[in-house]
This record gives sequence, structure tokens and C-alpha cells, in this order.
Amino acid sequence: MLPNFLIIGSQKAGTTSLYNILKQHPQIFMADRKEINFFFKDDEYARGVDKYAQHFADCADQLACGEASPGYICHPEAPARIHALLPDVKLILTVRDPIKRAISQYWDNRRHLSESHTFAEAVDLYLSDEYHPDKIGYFSRGVYMRYIENYLEYFPRENLLILPFEEMISDSSNFYKHIFTFLGVDEDFSTEDFDEAFNPTEVWKNPFYQMLIRKPRYQTRIPAKLRRLFYWGKKMPFSAPLIDDESRQRLEEFYRPWNDKLRRFLGVELVSWGQSSQKQG
Repeated sequence: MLPNFLIIGSQKAGTTSLYNILKQHPQIFMADRKEINFFFKDDEYARGVDKYAQHFADCADQLACGEASPGYICHPEAPARIHALLPDVKLILTVRDPIKRAISQYWDNRRHLSESHTFAEAVDLYLSDEYHPDKIGYFSRGVYMRYIENYLEYFPRENLLILPFEEMISDSSNFYKHIFTFLGVDEDFSTEDFDEAFNPTEVWKNPFYQMLIRKPRYQTRIPAKLRRLFYWGKKMPFSAPLIDDESRQRLEEFYRPWNDKLRRFLGVELVSWGQSSQKQG
């Protein structure tokens, strides 16, 4: 048994919530864990299709069978790999304001004490529209149309459902109804978890951890393997600070042509993109 649909992205654009909601639908089977990354990680791909198929062994009478690996959208080899094995597969992509998406990924690394640069320094270091699997993709992951065009070289347009992440927040019922219709399952399914955040952003309150997250340069003095020793005590909700005006200007100019191209392709305004990029971690 192999999947007939994939959630291919985007990272930090609601895929954890989407995975958990789809797991609850009685006509949908989701793989045993999120981010199998079969078509993303070379070592996973090398394990072969039989190993991949084991994730779907329990799929029985469900109409839709799928998995969620948000790295698939930007990996340069993923479209060809997917098409070679699953030529008729349906693909679901969520897109999020790329500035907010980048901030969320950056602060996710800061929270896990694996980013020693300030956001402005990260813009200087990593601002690029070329994604490489072995490099940090804070900003390259947000040039969605480049990756959509890559997929359209292998799959017809009707096999690709693209939904703004912001609709998941503002109109969750309609958001999921689009997906259920696309997958050919009961579109009237509903759950109180539609508005639930399955991946809430929290940080530890202890002063040692707080010192490292607030002053990232100190992280370089502690080996990566030892930084987890600071993950202890109570937690508290976290919202990313506002970015500096110069970084915002640079990113707005960087993404403008890509966002305009996506708007024309989708035929929607994406009106909330470019507004204050502080929330939704």
C-alpha cells in the first residue's frame, strides 16, 4: 500500500495541525508519524519503497491514504522522485506569508539553541532564493512559485491544492472543507480541534536557558550536545519579537516579485501578507 496524497509543505505553515486533523477523519489514513521525509532525505530514499510502504501497512478501507513531510516542497529532486513512484498522487501545499514563515523558522532554531546569529545577521548570511538541502533555508523556502513550477513539470494542475495558511487561522472550517473535497472524502466532517494549535510555541523559564535564547552568541561557547541540559523547569508561551525595519524592508523587496507571481497564479490577493510579522510561531 502506498499513499494517494501527500502534504508537501510548507514548513512552519500549519502542517502539524493539518496532519493531526486529517488523522481524525474516519475516511483518511495518515502515516504513523509526521515527516517521514522519504522523498526528502537521501538516506531515507535509499532504504527503498518496501521500507516506505511499511508506514501505510495499516491503511484499510480509508478512501485517502497519505503522509506529511513539509520539506518535499523545496527539495530539488522531490518532484521527480515522487512522480516516479506515485505518478497520480494528489499534493497539498500550504503557503504562508514568507516573512512570517522565515521568522518562525529562525525563532524555532533560536528556541532550540541552534542559531547563534541575530535575525539581521541571518538575513545577511542566508538571504537567497536558491534552496540547498544542506544549507539553512530561512528565506529560500518562501519563494513558493519556484517550487510550484517545479512540481507542475511533473503533475497536472488539478493534482495540486494550494491553500494560504492564513485561511486555516481565519476560516478553519472552509479551509478543511477544501481539503476534504480535494481528497474525495466526507466534506462535512468536523471536529472541535479545527481551531486547535497542535504545535504551540513555548520556551523554558529557567534563567540559564533565558540567557542563551536572549543572547545567542553565548551558544557558541557551549557544545551543541550539552545545550539540552538547559531544557528544564517550567515553560511559558513565546511570541517572536518584531524584526528590525531594515531587515523587514530587505525581505519585502526580496519577496515582492515572488509573491506577485503567486497571487497571479492563485487568483487571490493574500491580503494579510506583509502585515506585522510578529505572531504565529
